[in-house]
Amino acid sequence: MIDNPHAMLPIAYRAASRILTNPVMAAEASERAVHKLTLALLHGAAPERPDAWLRVVAHRSACALLRSDWGRMHAVASEQLAAHQAPYRRPNHSGAEVVRERLTGYLTSRQQQVLDAAMTCNGTRAAARCCGMQPRDFRRSINQVSRKARELLGAEPTTPAGDDDPAVQFAIAT
Repeated sequence: MIDNPHAMLPIAYRAASRILTNPVMAAEASERAVHKLTLALLHGAAPERPDAWLRVVAHRSACALLRSDWGRMHAVASEQLAAHQAPYRRPNHSGAEVVRERLTGYLTSRQQQVLDAAMTCNGTRAAARCCGMQPRDFRRSINQVSRKARELLGAEPTTPAGDDDPAVQFAIAT
C-alpha cells in the first residue's frame, strides 16, 4: 500500500520530461499523473505496480498536454514582456463620487441601489437586472435620481475657493 503518493512525483516527472521539453509542462503532467494515482488509491483500486502505472499515466498526460493548447503556446522572454508593458491609465474621475456623496441623505434606499447599479454596471439592462427591476422601471427610477441630483446641485450656491476660510471672512468684514 502506498502511504504518500506525492513522494512518487520524481518518477512521474522523469517520465513526462522524456516527452516534454518545457519543465513547467513536464511538472504539470507529472502532477496530473500523481493526482490520478491519488484518486485511484482513494477509490480502492490501487495498481499492482505503482511505479510502472505512474510512468504510463505521466506519459499519457504529457502527450495530452502536447495535443492541447498548452503545447501550442510559445514562451515569451521576460525582456520582451518588459519592453511591451501595458500603458498606465488613470482612473476616470467624472465627479460621480461627489454626486453620490451629496445625494446620500436625499435618496431612498431603493434609489441609492439604483444609483449604485447605474454607476457599476455596463448597461441599462445589466443595471436593472442587478436591482431586480424591469428596464423601464429602472429608467424611471434613474430619472427620479437625476431630477433630485439636478435640484440639489442646482440649488446649492457654488462658493469660490477660500470663502469658508476664517481669514478670508475676516478680511472681507474689515
